[in-house]
Amino acid sequence: MHHLSAICAIATAVIAVGTIAPRVNAQEVNDTFACQFIGGGPSEPLGDREGHALRVAQFSCLAKSGPLSGGVLTGSTIYELDKGTGVLLTGSGVVRKPGLTAVDVLTEGKLTVIMTDGKVTGVTTSGKGNYAMATGSWASLAGKAFTYSSKPTGPGLFEIDVTRE
Repeated sequence: MHHLSAICAIATAVIAVGTIAPRVNAQEVNDTFACQFIGGGPSEPLGDREGHALRVAQFSCLAKSGPLSGGVLTGSTIYELDKGTGVLLTGSGVVRKPGLTAVDVLTEGKLTVIMTDGKVTGVTTSGKGNYAMATGSWASLAGKAFTYSSKPTGPGLFEIDVTRE
């Protein structure tokens, strides 16, 4: 009877830890981030030809849904623009939550400028990346590839959708 009691106690502890400890569920592959620009500014004309510029951006995001929900992402990107379209030169970010960290590296990306009445009103992006490192219950993300897309949601605000492959 004592053994049955001990087994029940262990089973209860495992269930409790499983429901409390956050983890990346293999079935869930999508995350959505609500973001704001925190640095960078307007595109920087390079002066060598019309429409050739750099777009440097720093941003902060909150994971609204998905396995990384509640995590805070800080990141940066640099795109080379040519007449309203851009190619990613570099990009990375870190998602943090108490006891958990994931580092992402963007490996390719495209940017399209949105124009309204002759003025830039936002950008959309899409591309690919991978998790270079992850700790805690997010450790299974390390080495995993993902695709991403972003769209504006208001002045200085945007949303990123991530799908792990």
